Amino acid sequence: MDNSKIRLLIVEDDLLVRTALEMIISEMGHEVVGSVDNAVDALFEFTSKRPDVIICDIGLKDQVNGIELTRKMNMLKKCPVIFLTAYDNEDMFNQAKKVAPLAFIPKPIERPILERTIELAAAHAMEDVGFVVNALPVEGCLYTRVGNKLKKIAISDIEYVEVDGKYCSLALSGRIINCKISLRDIIEKLPKQEFVQISRSSIINLNFIIDIDLANQAVHLPSGEISIGRNFKDGLLSRLNLI
Repeated sequence: MDNSKIRLLIVEDDLLVRTALEMIISEMGHEVVGSVDNAVDALFEFTSKRPDVIICDIGLKDQVNGIELTRKMNMLKKCPVIFLTAYDNEDMFNQAKKVAPLAFIPKPIERPILERTIELAAAHAMEDVGFVVNALPVEGCLYTRVGNKLKKIAISDIEYVEVDGKYCSLALSGRIINCKISLRDIIEKLPKQEFVQISRSSIINLNFIIDIDLANQAVHLPSGEISIGRNFKDGLLSRLNLI
């Protein structure tokens, strides 16, 4: 991968502007990891995707404007922020300075200015100071978006995970919670000492195993039976304390 490629989060409530930003960023060879129109979605994408740079409209039509949103993000990670604004307002400018944005770009956006600013942001992103909290989400828990709230899930309650593309289902004591996350990303968030992948699309919590049917290649858990993939059987058995 090109070391100059960065991952950007766009927070803009004008669909046409947001679409134009996505196109320009893609044509520059960078990656848009999230494109949202409000602060709630922005915080969720920020904590789950961990972008290198944020492009944020100051005047979000939301209870939380771009300045307050950036303040909340800065509590988690010092991330370069490029503010977009359609207003030449000195008071707003002075408020925005307090969160130390990398740059201000006036609307309507001029592409050459945007491209130069993104390249400047890329240089800052390479210095990555990292998240203030070393392990997100909170240790022992996951959080998933449900409406306008983040629902807390205790990792120790998860019996198994089944993944289909960018979506996964978490089984907890007979109930299922669906999330938008890939297999690779969910594996990184689960403690390796307790969870093991047993097929191309399934991960189980070793603490919930009732028994393993070697003849039918399946693991029995309180909430159901999960098939063991042929290439994953040895990995599973190596994690068991056999006698």
